[in-house]
Amino acid sequence: MNVIALNGCRADTLAGYLSALGLLRVVARQTDPSARLHWARDVAVLTTRLTGEELTAWLTDEYRPSPIISPWNAGSGFAGNGKSPAAERVLDLFRNSREERFAVLREAIAAADRVVAIARSRGWEGGPLWAEDRKADVVRLCRNMLPDDALPWIDTAVTLTTDDLQFSPLTGTGGNFGRQDLSVTFLQRLAEAAGPNARRARSLQWAEAALFGREDVPYLRDTVGQYDPGRAGGVLSTTGNDDAGFANPWRLVLTLEGALLFASAVTRRNQASAEAGSLPFLARTSAVGYDSAAVGETVKGEQWIPLWPRPAGLAEIEHLIGEGRAQWNGRPARTGLEFALAVASLGVDRGLSAFRRYVIATRFGQSPLAVAVDRLPVRRREQVGLLREPYEWIQRLTRMSLPAGVATAVRRTEQAIYDAAAGGGPAALQRFVIEFGRLHATVSRSGTVRGQLAPFRPRDPGDWVAALPQEDELWVAAGFATLYDATSFEDDRSLRGLLTRVQEHRSQGRRSGPAWADRPPTGLDLNAVTLPRALAQAHRLRVISAVARRSARSAKERDTQQEATLDVAYPSGLALPVHLVEAYALGLLDDHLIADYLAGLLALGCQRKTTAPWQRAADRPSHPALAALLPFFATEPLAVRHLTGDQEDPPPTRAGVEKVRLTPRPQWIPQLIASGVEAVAPEVLRRLAIAGCPPVLEEDDLGRMPIDGIRLAGALLLRVSPSARVHALVRVSAVTSAPKETEGALP
Repeated sequence: MNVIALNGCRADTLAGYLSALGLLRVVARQTDPSARLHWARDVAVLTTRLTGEELTAWLTDEYRPSPIISPWNAGSGFAGNGKSPAAERVLDLFRNSREERFAVLREAIAAADRVVAIARSRGWEGGPLWAEDRKADVVRLCRNMLPDDALPWIDTAVTLTTDDLQFSPLTGTGGNFGRQDLSVTFLQRLAEAAGPNARRARSLQWAEAALFGREDVPYLRDTVGQYDPGRAGGVLSTTGNDDAGFANPWRLVLTLEGALLFASAVTRRNQASAEAGSLPFLARTSAVGYDSAAVGETVKGEQWIPLWPRPAGLAEIEHLIGEGRAQWNGRPARTGLEFALAVASLGVDRGLSAFRRYVIATRFGQSPLAVAVDRLPVRRREQVGLLREPYEWIQRLTRMSLPAGVATAVRRTEQAIYDAAAGGGPAALQRFVIEFGRLHATVSRSGTVRGQLAPFRPRDPGDWVAALPQEDELWVAAGFATLYDATSFEDDRSLRGLLTRVQEHRSQGRRSGPAWADRPPTGLDLNAVTLPRALAQAHRLRVISAVARRSARSAKERDTQQEATLDVAYPSGLALPVHLVEAYALGLLDDHLIADYLAGLLALGCQRKTTAPWQRAADRPSHPALAALLPFFATEPLAVRHLTGDQEDPPPTRAGVEKVRLTPRPQWIPQLIASGVEAVAPEVLRRLAIAGCPPVLEEDDLGRMPIDGIRLAGALLLRVSPSARVHALVRVSAVTSAPKETEGALP
């Protein structure tokens, strides 16, 4: 067996890909059933008992063409009315040929002549050839009367529905590209390469060029069509005013032979929707993933073509293409974006290495061109699973009539989804989180859209922290986004309920789902400028809610004359290293990135536990004001040991371990917002002393290092570990941390 690299049949053009399939199809059917085809990157590789020279000689001398004829088209030459003289001449050439290799083609032409005669006898003529409401009847008659070898072209060019015809972008409008009838072009190229008057030496050269990539062969100056845009010529391709392309006859002949593998019958049984088209691996166009994507561009659809790395026979490839399997979210992929997601989630057949994506767009007037826009490896990308739920919410948006601002936000978000599916990794997911947050906020401000679509609500929030680039800003944003009071992240006391226009809808006192509000409770839409104040205001509202809850406690609890605790701290959320809390409080991080991350994570939901590698750093705050306030915002008592004796006698003796519960005053957060650390410093130190933790700092010490009170008020919302709060308490008072083995044993 010979392994032949077909350097002229490359998958970076649709013509090259289809030519490789066409070559395998005719070789396996007509001379070598053992022939196999695979792809080395984008180059087709044929395994066959023929040598390269034998292959070109066989193609030139013995190849028997498939009957590609279109008697339902006015320009196919079958009308016989003199309006398409070139088509009529080439039909007559093969109609009158006596070569054995054209026997099947002659039989199909004769059968088509009978179809035309019968259709005319039934009065179906009208328009250029057939009345519009009778063209489907002509196609049905063709299916009944033409030989079986002609059926693949019928099924490739047209699809019969219940009462009409449906066309595929792969073969234009029933086999027409504007004024070019593909069946006529096929016969003309066949006549040049292998017809009764063909020159064998020139045909061999064209075959070598088509199969092996020779570029020293003079081509025909003629229409190329959509399959090979790079050879389409144009007005600047020569010194004269010449818009013809550079056509290799064998190239188009083999291209259409390969297109026959994309017949529609199997895919119809596979329940492909009429809206998406009936040919295998065909999708509605998504204007994402390529630089020339433009809103309003006339696009016929997308053709995705599979590549496989191991040699496969014709029967295997027919099954692969006929099935056309591409599944996303449990259904056939309908759009180019869904196809990319299917490829990234292994919703396609096993054994494939990649897919090439072609967008069939109308450019240069009315000429459709198959533009190669991307190559996607078939590889499972685990993070793509995070996109399933938000993608469905976005799809509900796309079915609406959207204002320009919302439509733009949707396109940017879909572009980020495509980039993630195409292998963009954490950076693409970062863009998605940010763009989804902006889209969600844009919808929340659109009166026309938000009345038709509820806020996004995940059934299972994902581990976004592990999937995104490991940045300090991400950890801080996740620390805020995961602060919940209950299992529902839409709870009106969670940060989503405080910072966004999404509020929990209540009916008869029970939660029934999220709903849009006219403005966030903080009064501030989230962005880089408003971030510190919005978080500080959220903490202030949190305190007001805690005071109200404390006031609502039973009289019995009040009668104990014990000071009730103020439950300000969130009991659930991602605990951060103190150095990140301090970095935010001191303004050392990028507020733009924090705000973008936070808006996205609040919209998407985020798991309170993550598999991301934990940040290693000293868990002790260096700023005295942060150290003094952190212990007051714990959710549980802190285990410490009190120091006894003279503090300056080394080493001091240690008393027993105790649990200290420090409770903030309700006015501290408003005071921090209004006047800064100096407003709360005296009472903070006094309450430390009352709790039995004598402060080792003076009031002036808390404000000696600059810190913004607004930022500090927001930072105190964040959760840190109990040990970190103990370390903070040790820094500002005469206590030491308890041994770890005793912390869990304390009552």
